[in-house]
Amino acid sequence: MSKNKHIKYIILAVFLLLLAGGYFGERFFAETIHAKNMISSTEELSQRITEELMDGKESFMTYVNGMSEEQLVAINKNLDGFFGHVDSYTMIRRVNDHVLQVVFNLVVSDNYYAYQNVVHGVSITDHMSAQILAEKVKQIMRDCQGTTDYESVVNYHDYIVGHTKYGFLSGEEEALSYTATGSLLHGTAVCNGYAEAMELLLLCSGIDTYMVVGFTPDGSHAWNIVSIDEQWYHVDTTWDDPVDADSGNMSSSETHVYLNVNDEVMKKTHTWNAAAYPKCESMDANYFNREQLSFQTVEDLKTYVMKEYPGVHEYEIQLTNHGMNQTDLENIAHNIHASSAAYITYESGMYSVYRLRFD
Repeated sequence: MSKNKHIKYIILAVFLLLLAGGYFGERFFAETIHAKNMISSTEELSQRITEELMDGKESFMTYVNGMSEEQLVAINKNLDGFFGHVDSYTMIRRVNDHVLQVVFNLVVSDNYYAYQNVVHGVSITDHMSAQILAEKVKQIMRDCQGTTDYESVVNYHDYIVGHTKYGFLSGEEEALSYTATGSLLHGTAVCNGYAEAMELLLLCSGIDTYMVVGFTPDGSHAWNIVSIDEQWYHVDTTWDDPVDADSGNMSSSETHVYLNVNDEVMKKTHTWNAAAYPKCESMDANYFNREQLSFQTVEDLKTYVMKEYPGVHEYEIQLTNHGMNQTDLENIAHNIHASSAAYITYESGMYSVYRLRFD
């Protein structure tokens, strides 16, 4: 064999060795090679998808490590869906027994385009429904945005509760019931739509907020966590919207029971992955505290009602250290010379909320 041929064989052998080394090296060291683009849990994947949607991306490629196909299929259940969702995914190749290269195809929601238009002035060209939503958000902000974050939260809460009926839209529009569009443009939504509407208005107003996905005794549920004066609070517009809103009864009035409450109050009726959201430990911005509608005792409440009645017949108040019963109510009615009295209880314990009516 000539010297030149020998050299050629050596070069070819080295090349094949490097090629094989790169292939097998990736298989054995994939977690290290792709560490900057490696996802190893549902939580990490949900966060990555949310980040891509917030950037308006319609697809992205990543590597997933140790995640089952069932986890990938169900990933939308772990998203709040505010900026969009996963439409489909494609497994490009299996790098090794644990690592997959995957491309996710995304659907960007109208919320994203509306937010970009309202906050950053980005024109909306090919999404007419998003343009209509953006204009509606601007109109609500003109009418309801307060001079403080607290005022804005209260006003947006009252707008959504007052303009949205709980339920499903019909026909092809049924899916909109889960969106801000259902609440703000069609006036009908379920909990996800209420929470999306609140989140959209708050984000467009520069108020930090999260949409919480959790559970109540009735099943899966969605609500908001909002930041006011550097403290976090729960807000549940769905549960503050009475189901029989058109009945004309006392129970049909909108409430503020779940407007700016802490974890302790919320956990009595709601459950959620607390580790995934900010802690809500304050009641400083609670609606009843801020509006001076929180009373220590029934006697304190009686003094307040005696000042307001007969100019005011219906009251929504909170009692801190004492529950109310029919005898207490009749005593107040006797002192203000009311001929009839009724009450509804919405919460209990140290945070007891009542709707009172005197005639």
